[in-house]
Amino acid sequence: MIFPTQKEVKAILRDIREETHLTKWFRFEVQDDSFRFLPGQWLDLRPDDSFPWGGYSMMSSPLDLPYFELGLRKGKSHPTTGWLFDKAKKGDSVIIHGPGGRTVYDPTLHQESVLIMGGIGVTPLLSMARALYENKTLKKNKIAIFNSVKDEEEWSFKSLFSELDADERIVVKTIFSHREGHLTWKSLDVPFKDPHYFLCGPPSMIEEISQGLLEGKCVPRDHVHFEKWW
Repeated sequence: MIFPTQKEVKAILRDIREETHLTKWFRFEVQDDSFRFLPGQWLDLRPDDSFPWGGYSMMSSPLDLPYFELGLRKGKSHPTTGWLFDKAKKGDSVIIHGPGGRTVYDPTLHQESVLIMGGIGVTPLLSMARALYENKTLKKNKIAIFNSVKDEEEWSFKSLFSELDADERIVVKTIFSHREGHLTWKSLDVPFKDPHYFLCGPPSMIEEISQGLLEGKCVPRDHVHFEKWW
């Protein structure tokens, strides 16, 4: 099920944390219990009507509602992202609407999943992994995470990845591109027989890996999931 676009609702910024010099974590509380989303979806957000909408993927599990989390990389020009980084403070209110996106994780359909992520593309896929992590009744589901990071200074959400890796249903592999080279489809050591693949990251990474999965590994097209933002 894909939820239809919801009405505009208010959310309150409850917490902020700097992850790296380029990324920050934000925790909001929705002020309307009609808001729902699925793991992997995004929402539109702005502080008020004078700002343009900014689109951001949830990185938390839907089980956490009315709270949701965003992970943002510092933008070069978008006014809303700039406001979040430079001016937003605890207690501020924002307007949101959504959710959007059709690339979603459904544990009933995706019993074995491979999450391939890079850069701030970690956020929607972390929502998927946390949806499994927080639901202990899903004993047969498994997830393998391949997280491509430039170097240790740009490694966001380390503690969260450690928590996920401690779950016996989830395996996490971190690839540091400056030391090990870029993540490619040939370097994916997947422990599952017939998994679903979810990709989010830089366009070049998604293009190369998705084509490699489809043409090199002959993965069925309906088992390779990603959305193009470019």
